[in-house]
Amino acid sequence: MRLPGFTMLGERMALLGCMVLAGCMPMAAQSVTATPETGVTPNTLLLYRADLIPGKETAYEQLEEEIVQGYASAKIPIYWTALQSVTSTSHVLYFDGFDNFADIERSGADLAQGLDAHPEIGTLQQKLADLVATTRTVLAFRRDDLGYRLNKIDLAKANFVRVSIFQFRAGFEEEFAEAVRTRARMYETNDVDTPWMIYQVHSGFALPTYIEFQPMNSLSEIDDALDRNAKARRPGGSLAAQKWIREADLSIDIQIYRVSQSMSHLSALNAARGGAKHDSASTARARKYTLLAQP
Repeated sequence: MRLPGFTMLGERMALLGCMVLAGCMPMAAQSVTATPETGVTPNTLLLYRADLIPGKETAYEQLEEEIVQGYASAKIPIYWTALQSVTSTSHVLYFDGFDNFADIERSGADLAQGLDAHPEIGTLQQKLADLVATTRTVLAFRRDDLGYRLNKIDLAKANFVRVSIFQFRAGFEEEFAEAVRTRARMYETNDVDTPWMIYQVHSGFALPTYIEFQPMNSLSEIDDALDRNAKARRPGGSLAAQKWIREADLSIDIQIYRVSQSMSHLSALNAARGGAKHDSASTARARKYTLLAQP
């Protein structure tokens, strides 16, 4: 699926369309059921990282805000959350969540129809692409068995997100999974209330990769988490003390992001302000995964 005005957003949706046609997503990631255990975290996740050309940060943000306004005015039902880097080189990490393949196909069709009716938005997106140095697209699926207190995660209240990327040599997937489960049991025993959700990367990285997300209301939660984590640790029981980590060449990249409401197209925004009286089915689904603007 190649969409008109093949821009960064179009690139993301086109990639998803190809994956739909190829049928390459594991069966476990094809549907999601909201439960008290999993809440409403998305089952299939598309992450798109745009590394900005130095000095173009302000121009990028202003142009993206204009694009968001264009999508809202045109009522194009494509939604995303933009995360701005706080602890790394200037880049934006886009967070798109889906239930299943049908939603991906529907989003691609909606995007193609919307850009065809509003070519000016495609022009803006091309200008936005000119401010970007490099990009990376990653598709991942949620691992319920590796999450911790998923029912405590409320994306609508997050102002910041802590993102940890774990990579290691192939063949150590089960060792990693067991280490995460051990950490979860340790936290549960000590009643550490620091929930996380983990996604296993399906495509986008050469090495086995898992991504952990910890939504936060404020940066002060990092201090609280560090204190609670220290209390939960057992001598010799930390990840760093385990032999498999050395053998697997485990690397961990931890970044903090600020949720940018102005660069996000949020399906729940109008409803929260008492705007639209009725939502389409796709809008209702997308609402689960986008972040509500703070009052």
